[in-house]
Amino acid sequence: MKKIALLLSAVLALLPMLSFAQSEQESMNWPLIRDSLFPGSPEIIEDDVVTLISPVRALDAALVPLEIKVNVRQDDPNPIETIHLIVDNNPSPIVGTFDMSPNNGVANISTRVRVNAYSPVRVIAKTADGKLHMASNFVKASGGCSAPAGADDLLARQRMGKMKLKDLGHTDTRMLQLLISHPNYSGLQIDQVTRHWIPSDYVSDVQITLEGEPVMQFNGGISISENPTFTFHVDAEKRGKLKADVKDSAGREFSSEWDI
Repeated sequence: MKKIALLLSAVLALLPMLSFAQSEQESMNWPLIRDSLFPGSPEIIEDDVVTLISPVRALDAALVPLEIKVNVRQDDPNPIETIHLIVDNNPSPIVGTFDMSPNNGVANISTRVRVNAYSPVRVIAKTADGKLHMASNFVKASGGCSAPAGADDLLARQRMGKMKLKDLGHTDTRMLQLLISHPNYSGLQIDQVTRHWIPSDYVSDVQITLEGEPVMQFNGGISISENPTFTFHVDAEKRGKLKADVKDSAGREFSSEWDI
């Protein structure tokens, strides 16, 4: 009897840990998000087609780095067509959608997001055969959507729309990083001087083309960090004029071009 009591005590002591582990894998919001994105409840496969690299605990909840890697190439029979990025417990959980193209060579993506509460973070890649492939991690961060802006509002607005393109090197694909100056206000932040709410004002669309042909297109909401950064790939054999057309939620439009 004493042994049974000790065993029961040990199990009870483990229950909070088991409950926490289970909560990391589950989310009350996920069924609603899934049904919104994928009506009809199609099968979502958790396999090695796509991998998500993220911090376990974010150093800055307003600037959480995420790296999406895929294990198929864009010239394979079933290349990546679309990538969905989701933070379950954010006020706007659908971070954004990336439409990929054959010009990518490989559909790897990196960006930075806001995480407002401890949450599963998911990436779902749709391949050309219509199948959905998911990877998810649990990220510990809080307050990212309401965190004060990192720069003075006047300065941020003066620089709004300016862009830079960095060449991060290449093998069979060229890795490029697009940096967009934009405060990307979430609508949940307070002006530290006036103490008034700052209206949402964020980059909603990014279209990248090479000599007029599509490379990558992004459509998203308030969960992308301020001064959005997107790292993407272009087939190394491709040359010409790369163009980025950017729109924000206030209707502004910005464009920049580079020879690559």
